[in-house]
Amino acid sequence: MKPLILGILIFFSSIYSTYACNGVSQEYLGEVLVESREGLYQEPPEQDYARLIAFGLDTRYGVFVRSWLYFELEMVTQKLSMQPDDQAAQQRKQILFNLRRQIDLE
Repeated sequence: MKPLILGILIFFSSIYSTYACNGVSQEYLGEVLVESREGLYQEPPEQDYARLIAFGLDTRYGVFVRSWLYFELEMVTQKLSMQPDDQAAQQRKQILFNLRRQIDLE
């Protein structure tokens, strides 16, 4: 009986260690969000958001990324309500809207 229990424990610990090693750290997700935000507010805005989209499509992080996109879009929309002719803000709004669509439609 003891070898069976020991075997089961070893099996589950190996599965856990495999998933724990392949998981993405929260710091890395934060770095991707910071880089995406910096790229968005560059002149002209950076157009490579592949890592952000990959996180958005991952079921573990998708809600967080979509929430981040929602709040960024809200901030840009509020800025546009005060300055409707700001071309850079309009471009950012379009980029954020397209990112949300890409993640939601996949």
